Amino acid sequence: MAAPLISDILPDLVEEIAYLLRERGAEPLCEQLRALRIESICDCGDESCASFATAAEVKVASTVELQATEGFLIVDLNAANQICFIEILHRPDVKYLLEEHYTAG
Repeated sequence: MAAPLISDILPDLVEEIAYLLRERGAEPLCEQLRALRIESICDCGDESCASFATAAEVKVASTVELQATEGFLIVDLNAANQICFIEILHRPDVKYLLEEHYTAG
């Protein structure tokens, strides 16, 4: 089974991240965002973590910190400037939707 699109599981989060990326002047990343899939969920064990990988291999070269109104959102980029991981902390809404998706299957 193919990994789910972020926009299918977390459509509101995709719109929020796209808006915040535009605010930071990072429009080219918005184009990538809608096609990204959730490849794996972070297994750090932190109760406040709802982070996930968007690439099979995560090698972070740079980050874009976004000014979210709730919690923390950080977009991790690889050396090719492709989004490879999205760090999400203190966002119970996102964590709930991820858990619902992955436990419903």
